[in-house]
Amino acid sequence: MRVSEIFYVVLSISSVLITGVLVPLLKQKYGREKILTAMKAVDIAVKAAEEIYKEAGQGDLKKKYVLMRLNEQGFKVTEKDLDDMRKASVLELNKWKKELEKPGE
Repeated sequence: MRVSEIFYVVLSISSVLITGVLVPLLKQKYGREKILTAMKAVDIAVKAAEEIYKEAGQGDLKKKYVLMRLNEQGFKVTEKDLDDMRKASVLELNKWKKELEKPGE
């Protein structure tokens, strides 16, 4: 097996584990309706942070802004929760990106 194949296998397994574990935990902790509402709030806060902090290297400021906005709106999201959500999203996006980039099978 080539390194890239091993990477894709590890990425796929990680994606499944994170999605399979993280989503049920979030549903249990927050409830389905609250998760959907929180996801919308996160989307809006992230877009606002992207507009406010446009320069490179301001990732920490963006994250703090998003956490502040969510907490102001009554969502009890920790920095770790936000990081986990981001990682799960990135893994899922990368998985689909790799699928799309595969040569015609």
